[in-house]
Amino acid sequence: MANAWKWMMVSGFMVLGACTTPAPHVPPVSPEGATPAGPFLLDARALFAGCTPVPDSASSRIYQCGDATVWLVERKDVPAARVLTLARARLVERLGEGVVVAEGALPLAERSWPAARFALCDVGDAGLEGPASCRAGGYLVSVAGSLGRQRELGCVAKNNAQPALTRCLELLEYLAAHGNPEGESLDEAALLLPPRLPWRTLAVPEGCQPSLSTSRAGRIRCDDASLVWSVYRPARDEVTARWRDQSVAELRAALPGSSPVEEVACLLEERPSRCMRFTAPSPRGPVVVWTGAMQWDDRALFAACSFLASAEPAFPAVCNGAFSVP
Repeated sequence: MANAWKWMMVSGFMVLGACTTPAPHVPPVSPEGATPAGPFLLDARALFAGCTPVPDSASSRIYQCGDATVWLVERKDVPAARVLTLARARLVERLGEGVVVAEGALPLAERSWPAARFALCDVGDAGLEGPASCRAGGYLVSVAGSLGRQRELGCVAKNNAQPALTRCLELLEYLAAHGNPEGESLDEAALLLPPRLPWRTLAVPEGCQPSLSTSRAGRIRCDDASLVWSVYRPARDEVTARWRDQSVAELRAALPGSSPVEEVACLLEERPSRCMRFTAPSPRGPVVVWTGAMQWDDRALFAACSFLASAEPAFPAVCNGAFSVP
């Protein structure tokens, strides 16, 4: 994938980092709906089991579901005819100019919608029907959302494989019919501000912006750093450890060229922990990614903070002091 996509994925998984100034404490915020099975609505949990939400922006989400990656964008003031154009531009940005796209229609949620089928295959392979040498394939769809909005949907199947394409269609069916499977409104006005963990508020440094902020997940994006966090309850040791390991594995898989993971002693939210640290290439130079998980009473937290490696050993302000080295 293009370096711009790599950088976005690094940013997308960033989580708590490091100011030394303590944040003011606030009453606990209940992460309602969050469970070890994932932060999904009851009717979406079975379908989205095993999917990792990536906070792309205040109005969009990416869900990594094994070999299928699906995204949802709620667009305001965008004509329906333009949605597929925007979706195609997004796709080319991530997969490159070599992707082949064929426009048509796709039946979802009891209607037929403007759509496109695409594939990214090695030079010399023809068609969109899944030759073994294809690296990716999938669908783009434009559907009518609520409140006059247009809903841009897309799904990428690894290797253009049929099982992943089938999973794409199942996920797109839900998103077309119901929208965000986490149940929250995808809109700037729906952000919980200031961003917070259940036990304290978080600062948004100058020049940075929250692209997700709810009672159970958040993301603060800066030009050269990012913080992402997720909370679930009730906390369970085995679930927290598996959650951490799977999240790190998925993050490294999304960042080709990543270094091996180094396990280091750290403090996460001032509690002794074992953090995972690795580096990945980016257009601005090597990026270092710190991740960790911890439990606080009945809640568990997974956090990741990424920033330019040249900034070490300090953590940038966007990390909000979540990580430190004993």
